[in-house]
Amino acid sequence: MAREAVEKTATSTSLAALAGLVERYANPDFAIAPGGHVQTISPGHYTVSGLSRHVRLGDFVAHKSTTGTHLGEVVRVEPERVVVCPIEPGDPIGIHDVVIRKGAFRIAPTDNWCGRTINALAEPIDGLGPLLQGDIRRSIANTAPPSMTRKRVEQGFRTGVRAIDIFSPLCLGQRLGIFAGSGVGKSTLLSMLARADAFDKVVIALVGERGREVREFIEDTLGDNLSKSVAVVATSDESPMLRKMAPLTAVTIAEHYRDKGDNVLLIVDSVTRFAHAIREVATAAGEPPIARGYPASVFTELPRLLERA
Repeated sequence: MAREAVEKTATSTSLAALAGLVERYANPDFAIAPGGHVQTISPGHYTVSGLSRHVRLGDFVAHKSTTGTHLGEVVRVEPERVVVCPIEPGDPIGIHDVVIRKGAFRIAPTDNWCGRTINALAEPIDGLGPLLQGDIRRSIANTAPPSMTRKRVEQGFRTGVRAIDIFSPLCLGQRLGIFAGSGVGKSTLLSMLARADAFDKVVIALVGERGREVREFIEDTLGDNLSKSVAVVATSDESPMLRKMAPLTAVTIAEHYRDKGDNVLLIVDSVTRFAHAIREVATAAGEPPIARGYPASVFTELPRLLERA
């Protein structure tokens, strides 16, 4: 009887363990993440062996070091290694550290993000507590809607800036570029547009701004309009990866509000610094410049961002 009891106990334990494995692997949120090891380290990037068959360009990886887990983006894939640019500057990286594939970077915006200031990783930086997460997670590397599915630019609106309304009236769905030298009022003009009553939501990407100017723009320039605005900030001292991600995070948030039926004003200040960030990342990955010091990826990434707008 004792032997039968032991056999029954062992059998039930094995079945319970097997049921746990089945439940774990059947969970769609669970995925076996392939891993590799750091091979070489350079100032702007590091290489990883063992991931070439499992990652694609633009995938994110998690580098595990003695101080925690740090994110990086795959910028080049070779048969025996992949090149990764770290997201945060100064991450401690050591030879043979473990690197795990994470996939595309995704965020889950909600209406509760209005009035908040976040970084390029969709983390709050305003000291107002954690961000609530939405039900749908969106990749920041989405593609633009097909051209034949878009509405025509026909419906005009009043900006409240008389010079624009009289001499250069704008329409919903239109893109507008503001070009001028430094210190002549581009950001001030953008803030005047953000006060227009035609928009339900305003999403602002501050790319490469001076740190002292961020609070001035949000608190003084936006003022009461902050309640319907989301600010995505990547200051000039942050890594080029974060400055590259900030406009992509902002346009993904704007797409969420657009899909809900809101009229959204998307402000990217500035696209020039976004192009500079792409150049820094591409140069670190070994991509040669082809026109005025810019590599080919700049002329690929810019249309993708602008068409999504």
